Amino acid sequence: MKDLITRYLASEASPEEEKELLAWIARAPENEEHYRAYKRVFELSGQHYSRKQEDRAIDLDYEWNHFLNNIQQKTQPAGKVRNLEPRSYSLLYKVAASIVLLAVTGWIVWQYSGNDKTVLYQTASNTLTVSLPDGTQVTLNSHSSLAYTSSYNEKDRAVKLMGEAFFNVIRNPQKPFVIQARDAQVEVLGTSFNVLAYDSLQSVEVVVETGVVKLSVPAWSSEVKLEAGQKGIYSHAAGKLNSQVNDDINFQSWNTRKIVFEEQDLRTVVETLNRVYQANITVSAAIPAACTVTVTFDHQSLESVLRVLENTLNLTYKINGR
Repeated sequence: MKDLITRYLASEASPEEEKELLAWIARAPENEEHYRAYKRVFELSGQHYSRKQEDRAIDLDYEWNHFLNNIQQKTQPAGKVRNLEPRSYSLLYKVAASIVLLAVTGWIVWQYSGNDKTVLYQTASNTLTVSLPDGTQVTLNSHSSLAYTSSYNEKDRAVKLMGEAFFNVIRNPQKPFVIQARDAQVEVLGTSFNVLAYDSLQSVEVVVETGVVKLSVPAWSSEVKLEAGQKGIYSHAAGKLNSQVNDDINFQSWNTRKIVFEEQDLRTVVETLNRVYQANITVSAAIPAACTVTVTFDHQSLESVLRVLENTLNLTYKINGR
């Protein structure tokens, strides 16, 4: 019932679900106590995270020291580095965080069709990790969706993706894992890879981390096989399907929140930050090609990254709206 309680507290439950929940609460005293406990945690989490947002401030001195630590780690054994956020939360706040994440980062919709139903996961501005019935793990990027039917893993393992997701597929030679991404198709037995397929883009991209992946366009009877370290690109406009070595080490930064730049020009850095943080940063000055960036950012906010770049490269920036 915890999913139903969460949707109800987040004002996302349907009238039928509200009736179901209220009937369950009235059925037994322990049910009512269970609900009240979740409600207390939900309210506490809202207060806690609203305070965190109000009190959040950029500590420039710390960000600079954090930046220097990243450089020193290139030549020194790894040591303990102070984290940006404390990791020792109480059990209460861990539960609260899980409820808030479930409420705000994604939702599930069930659509019935005959005896079958479609399970649809969707995200808003954050990411969401889901576990499929066979144990396959999928992490959805923001503004993405993943759909499959209730018969998944019975006769086949087929899903439909819109947006971007990282897949860690459980191996099953008898049932290949198939992703429909617009008019392209990705097929694997068991591997890990990233798929980029937003409707706003002119292409579908697949980057393989481990194993072998087949990227195809059924309408063309065309396909390419991709191994670890390779990228497959299907261009709608150009009508091309090809493969190449993946030279973007930050292809999964939206998921890992770790960004590594090795002598990258500033425009490439900006493009990466826009993709990872869903930002809209533009460069209004003439930047020489010799102006390169070598730095690692690990789970840092966009504001923190901009402050470090500002002070390292003697830049200035301003924020208009978002």
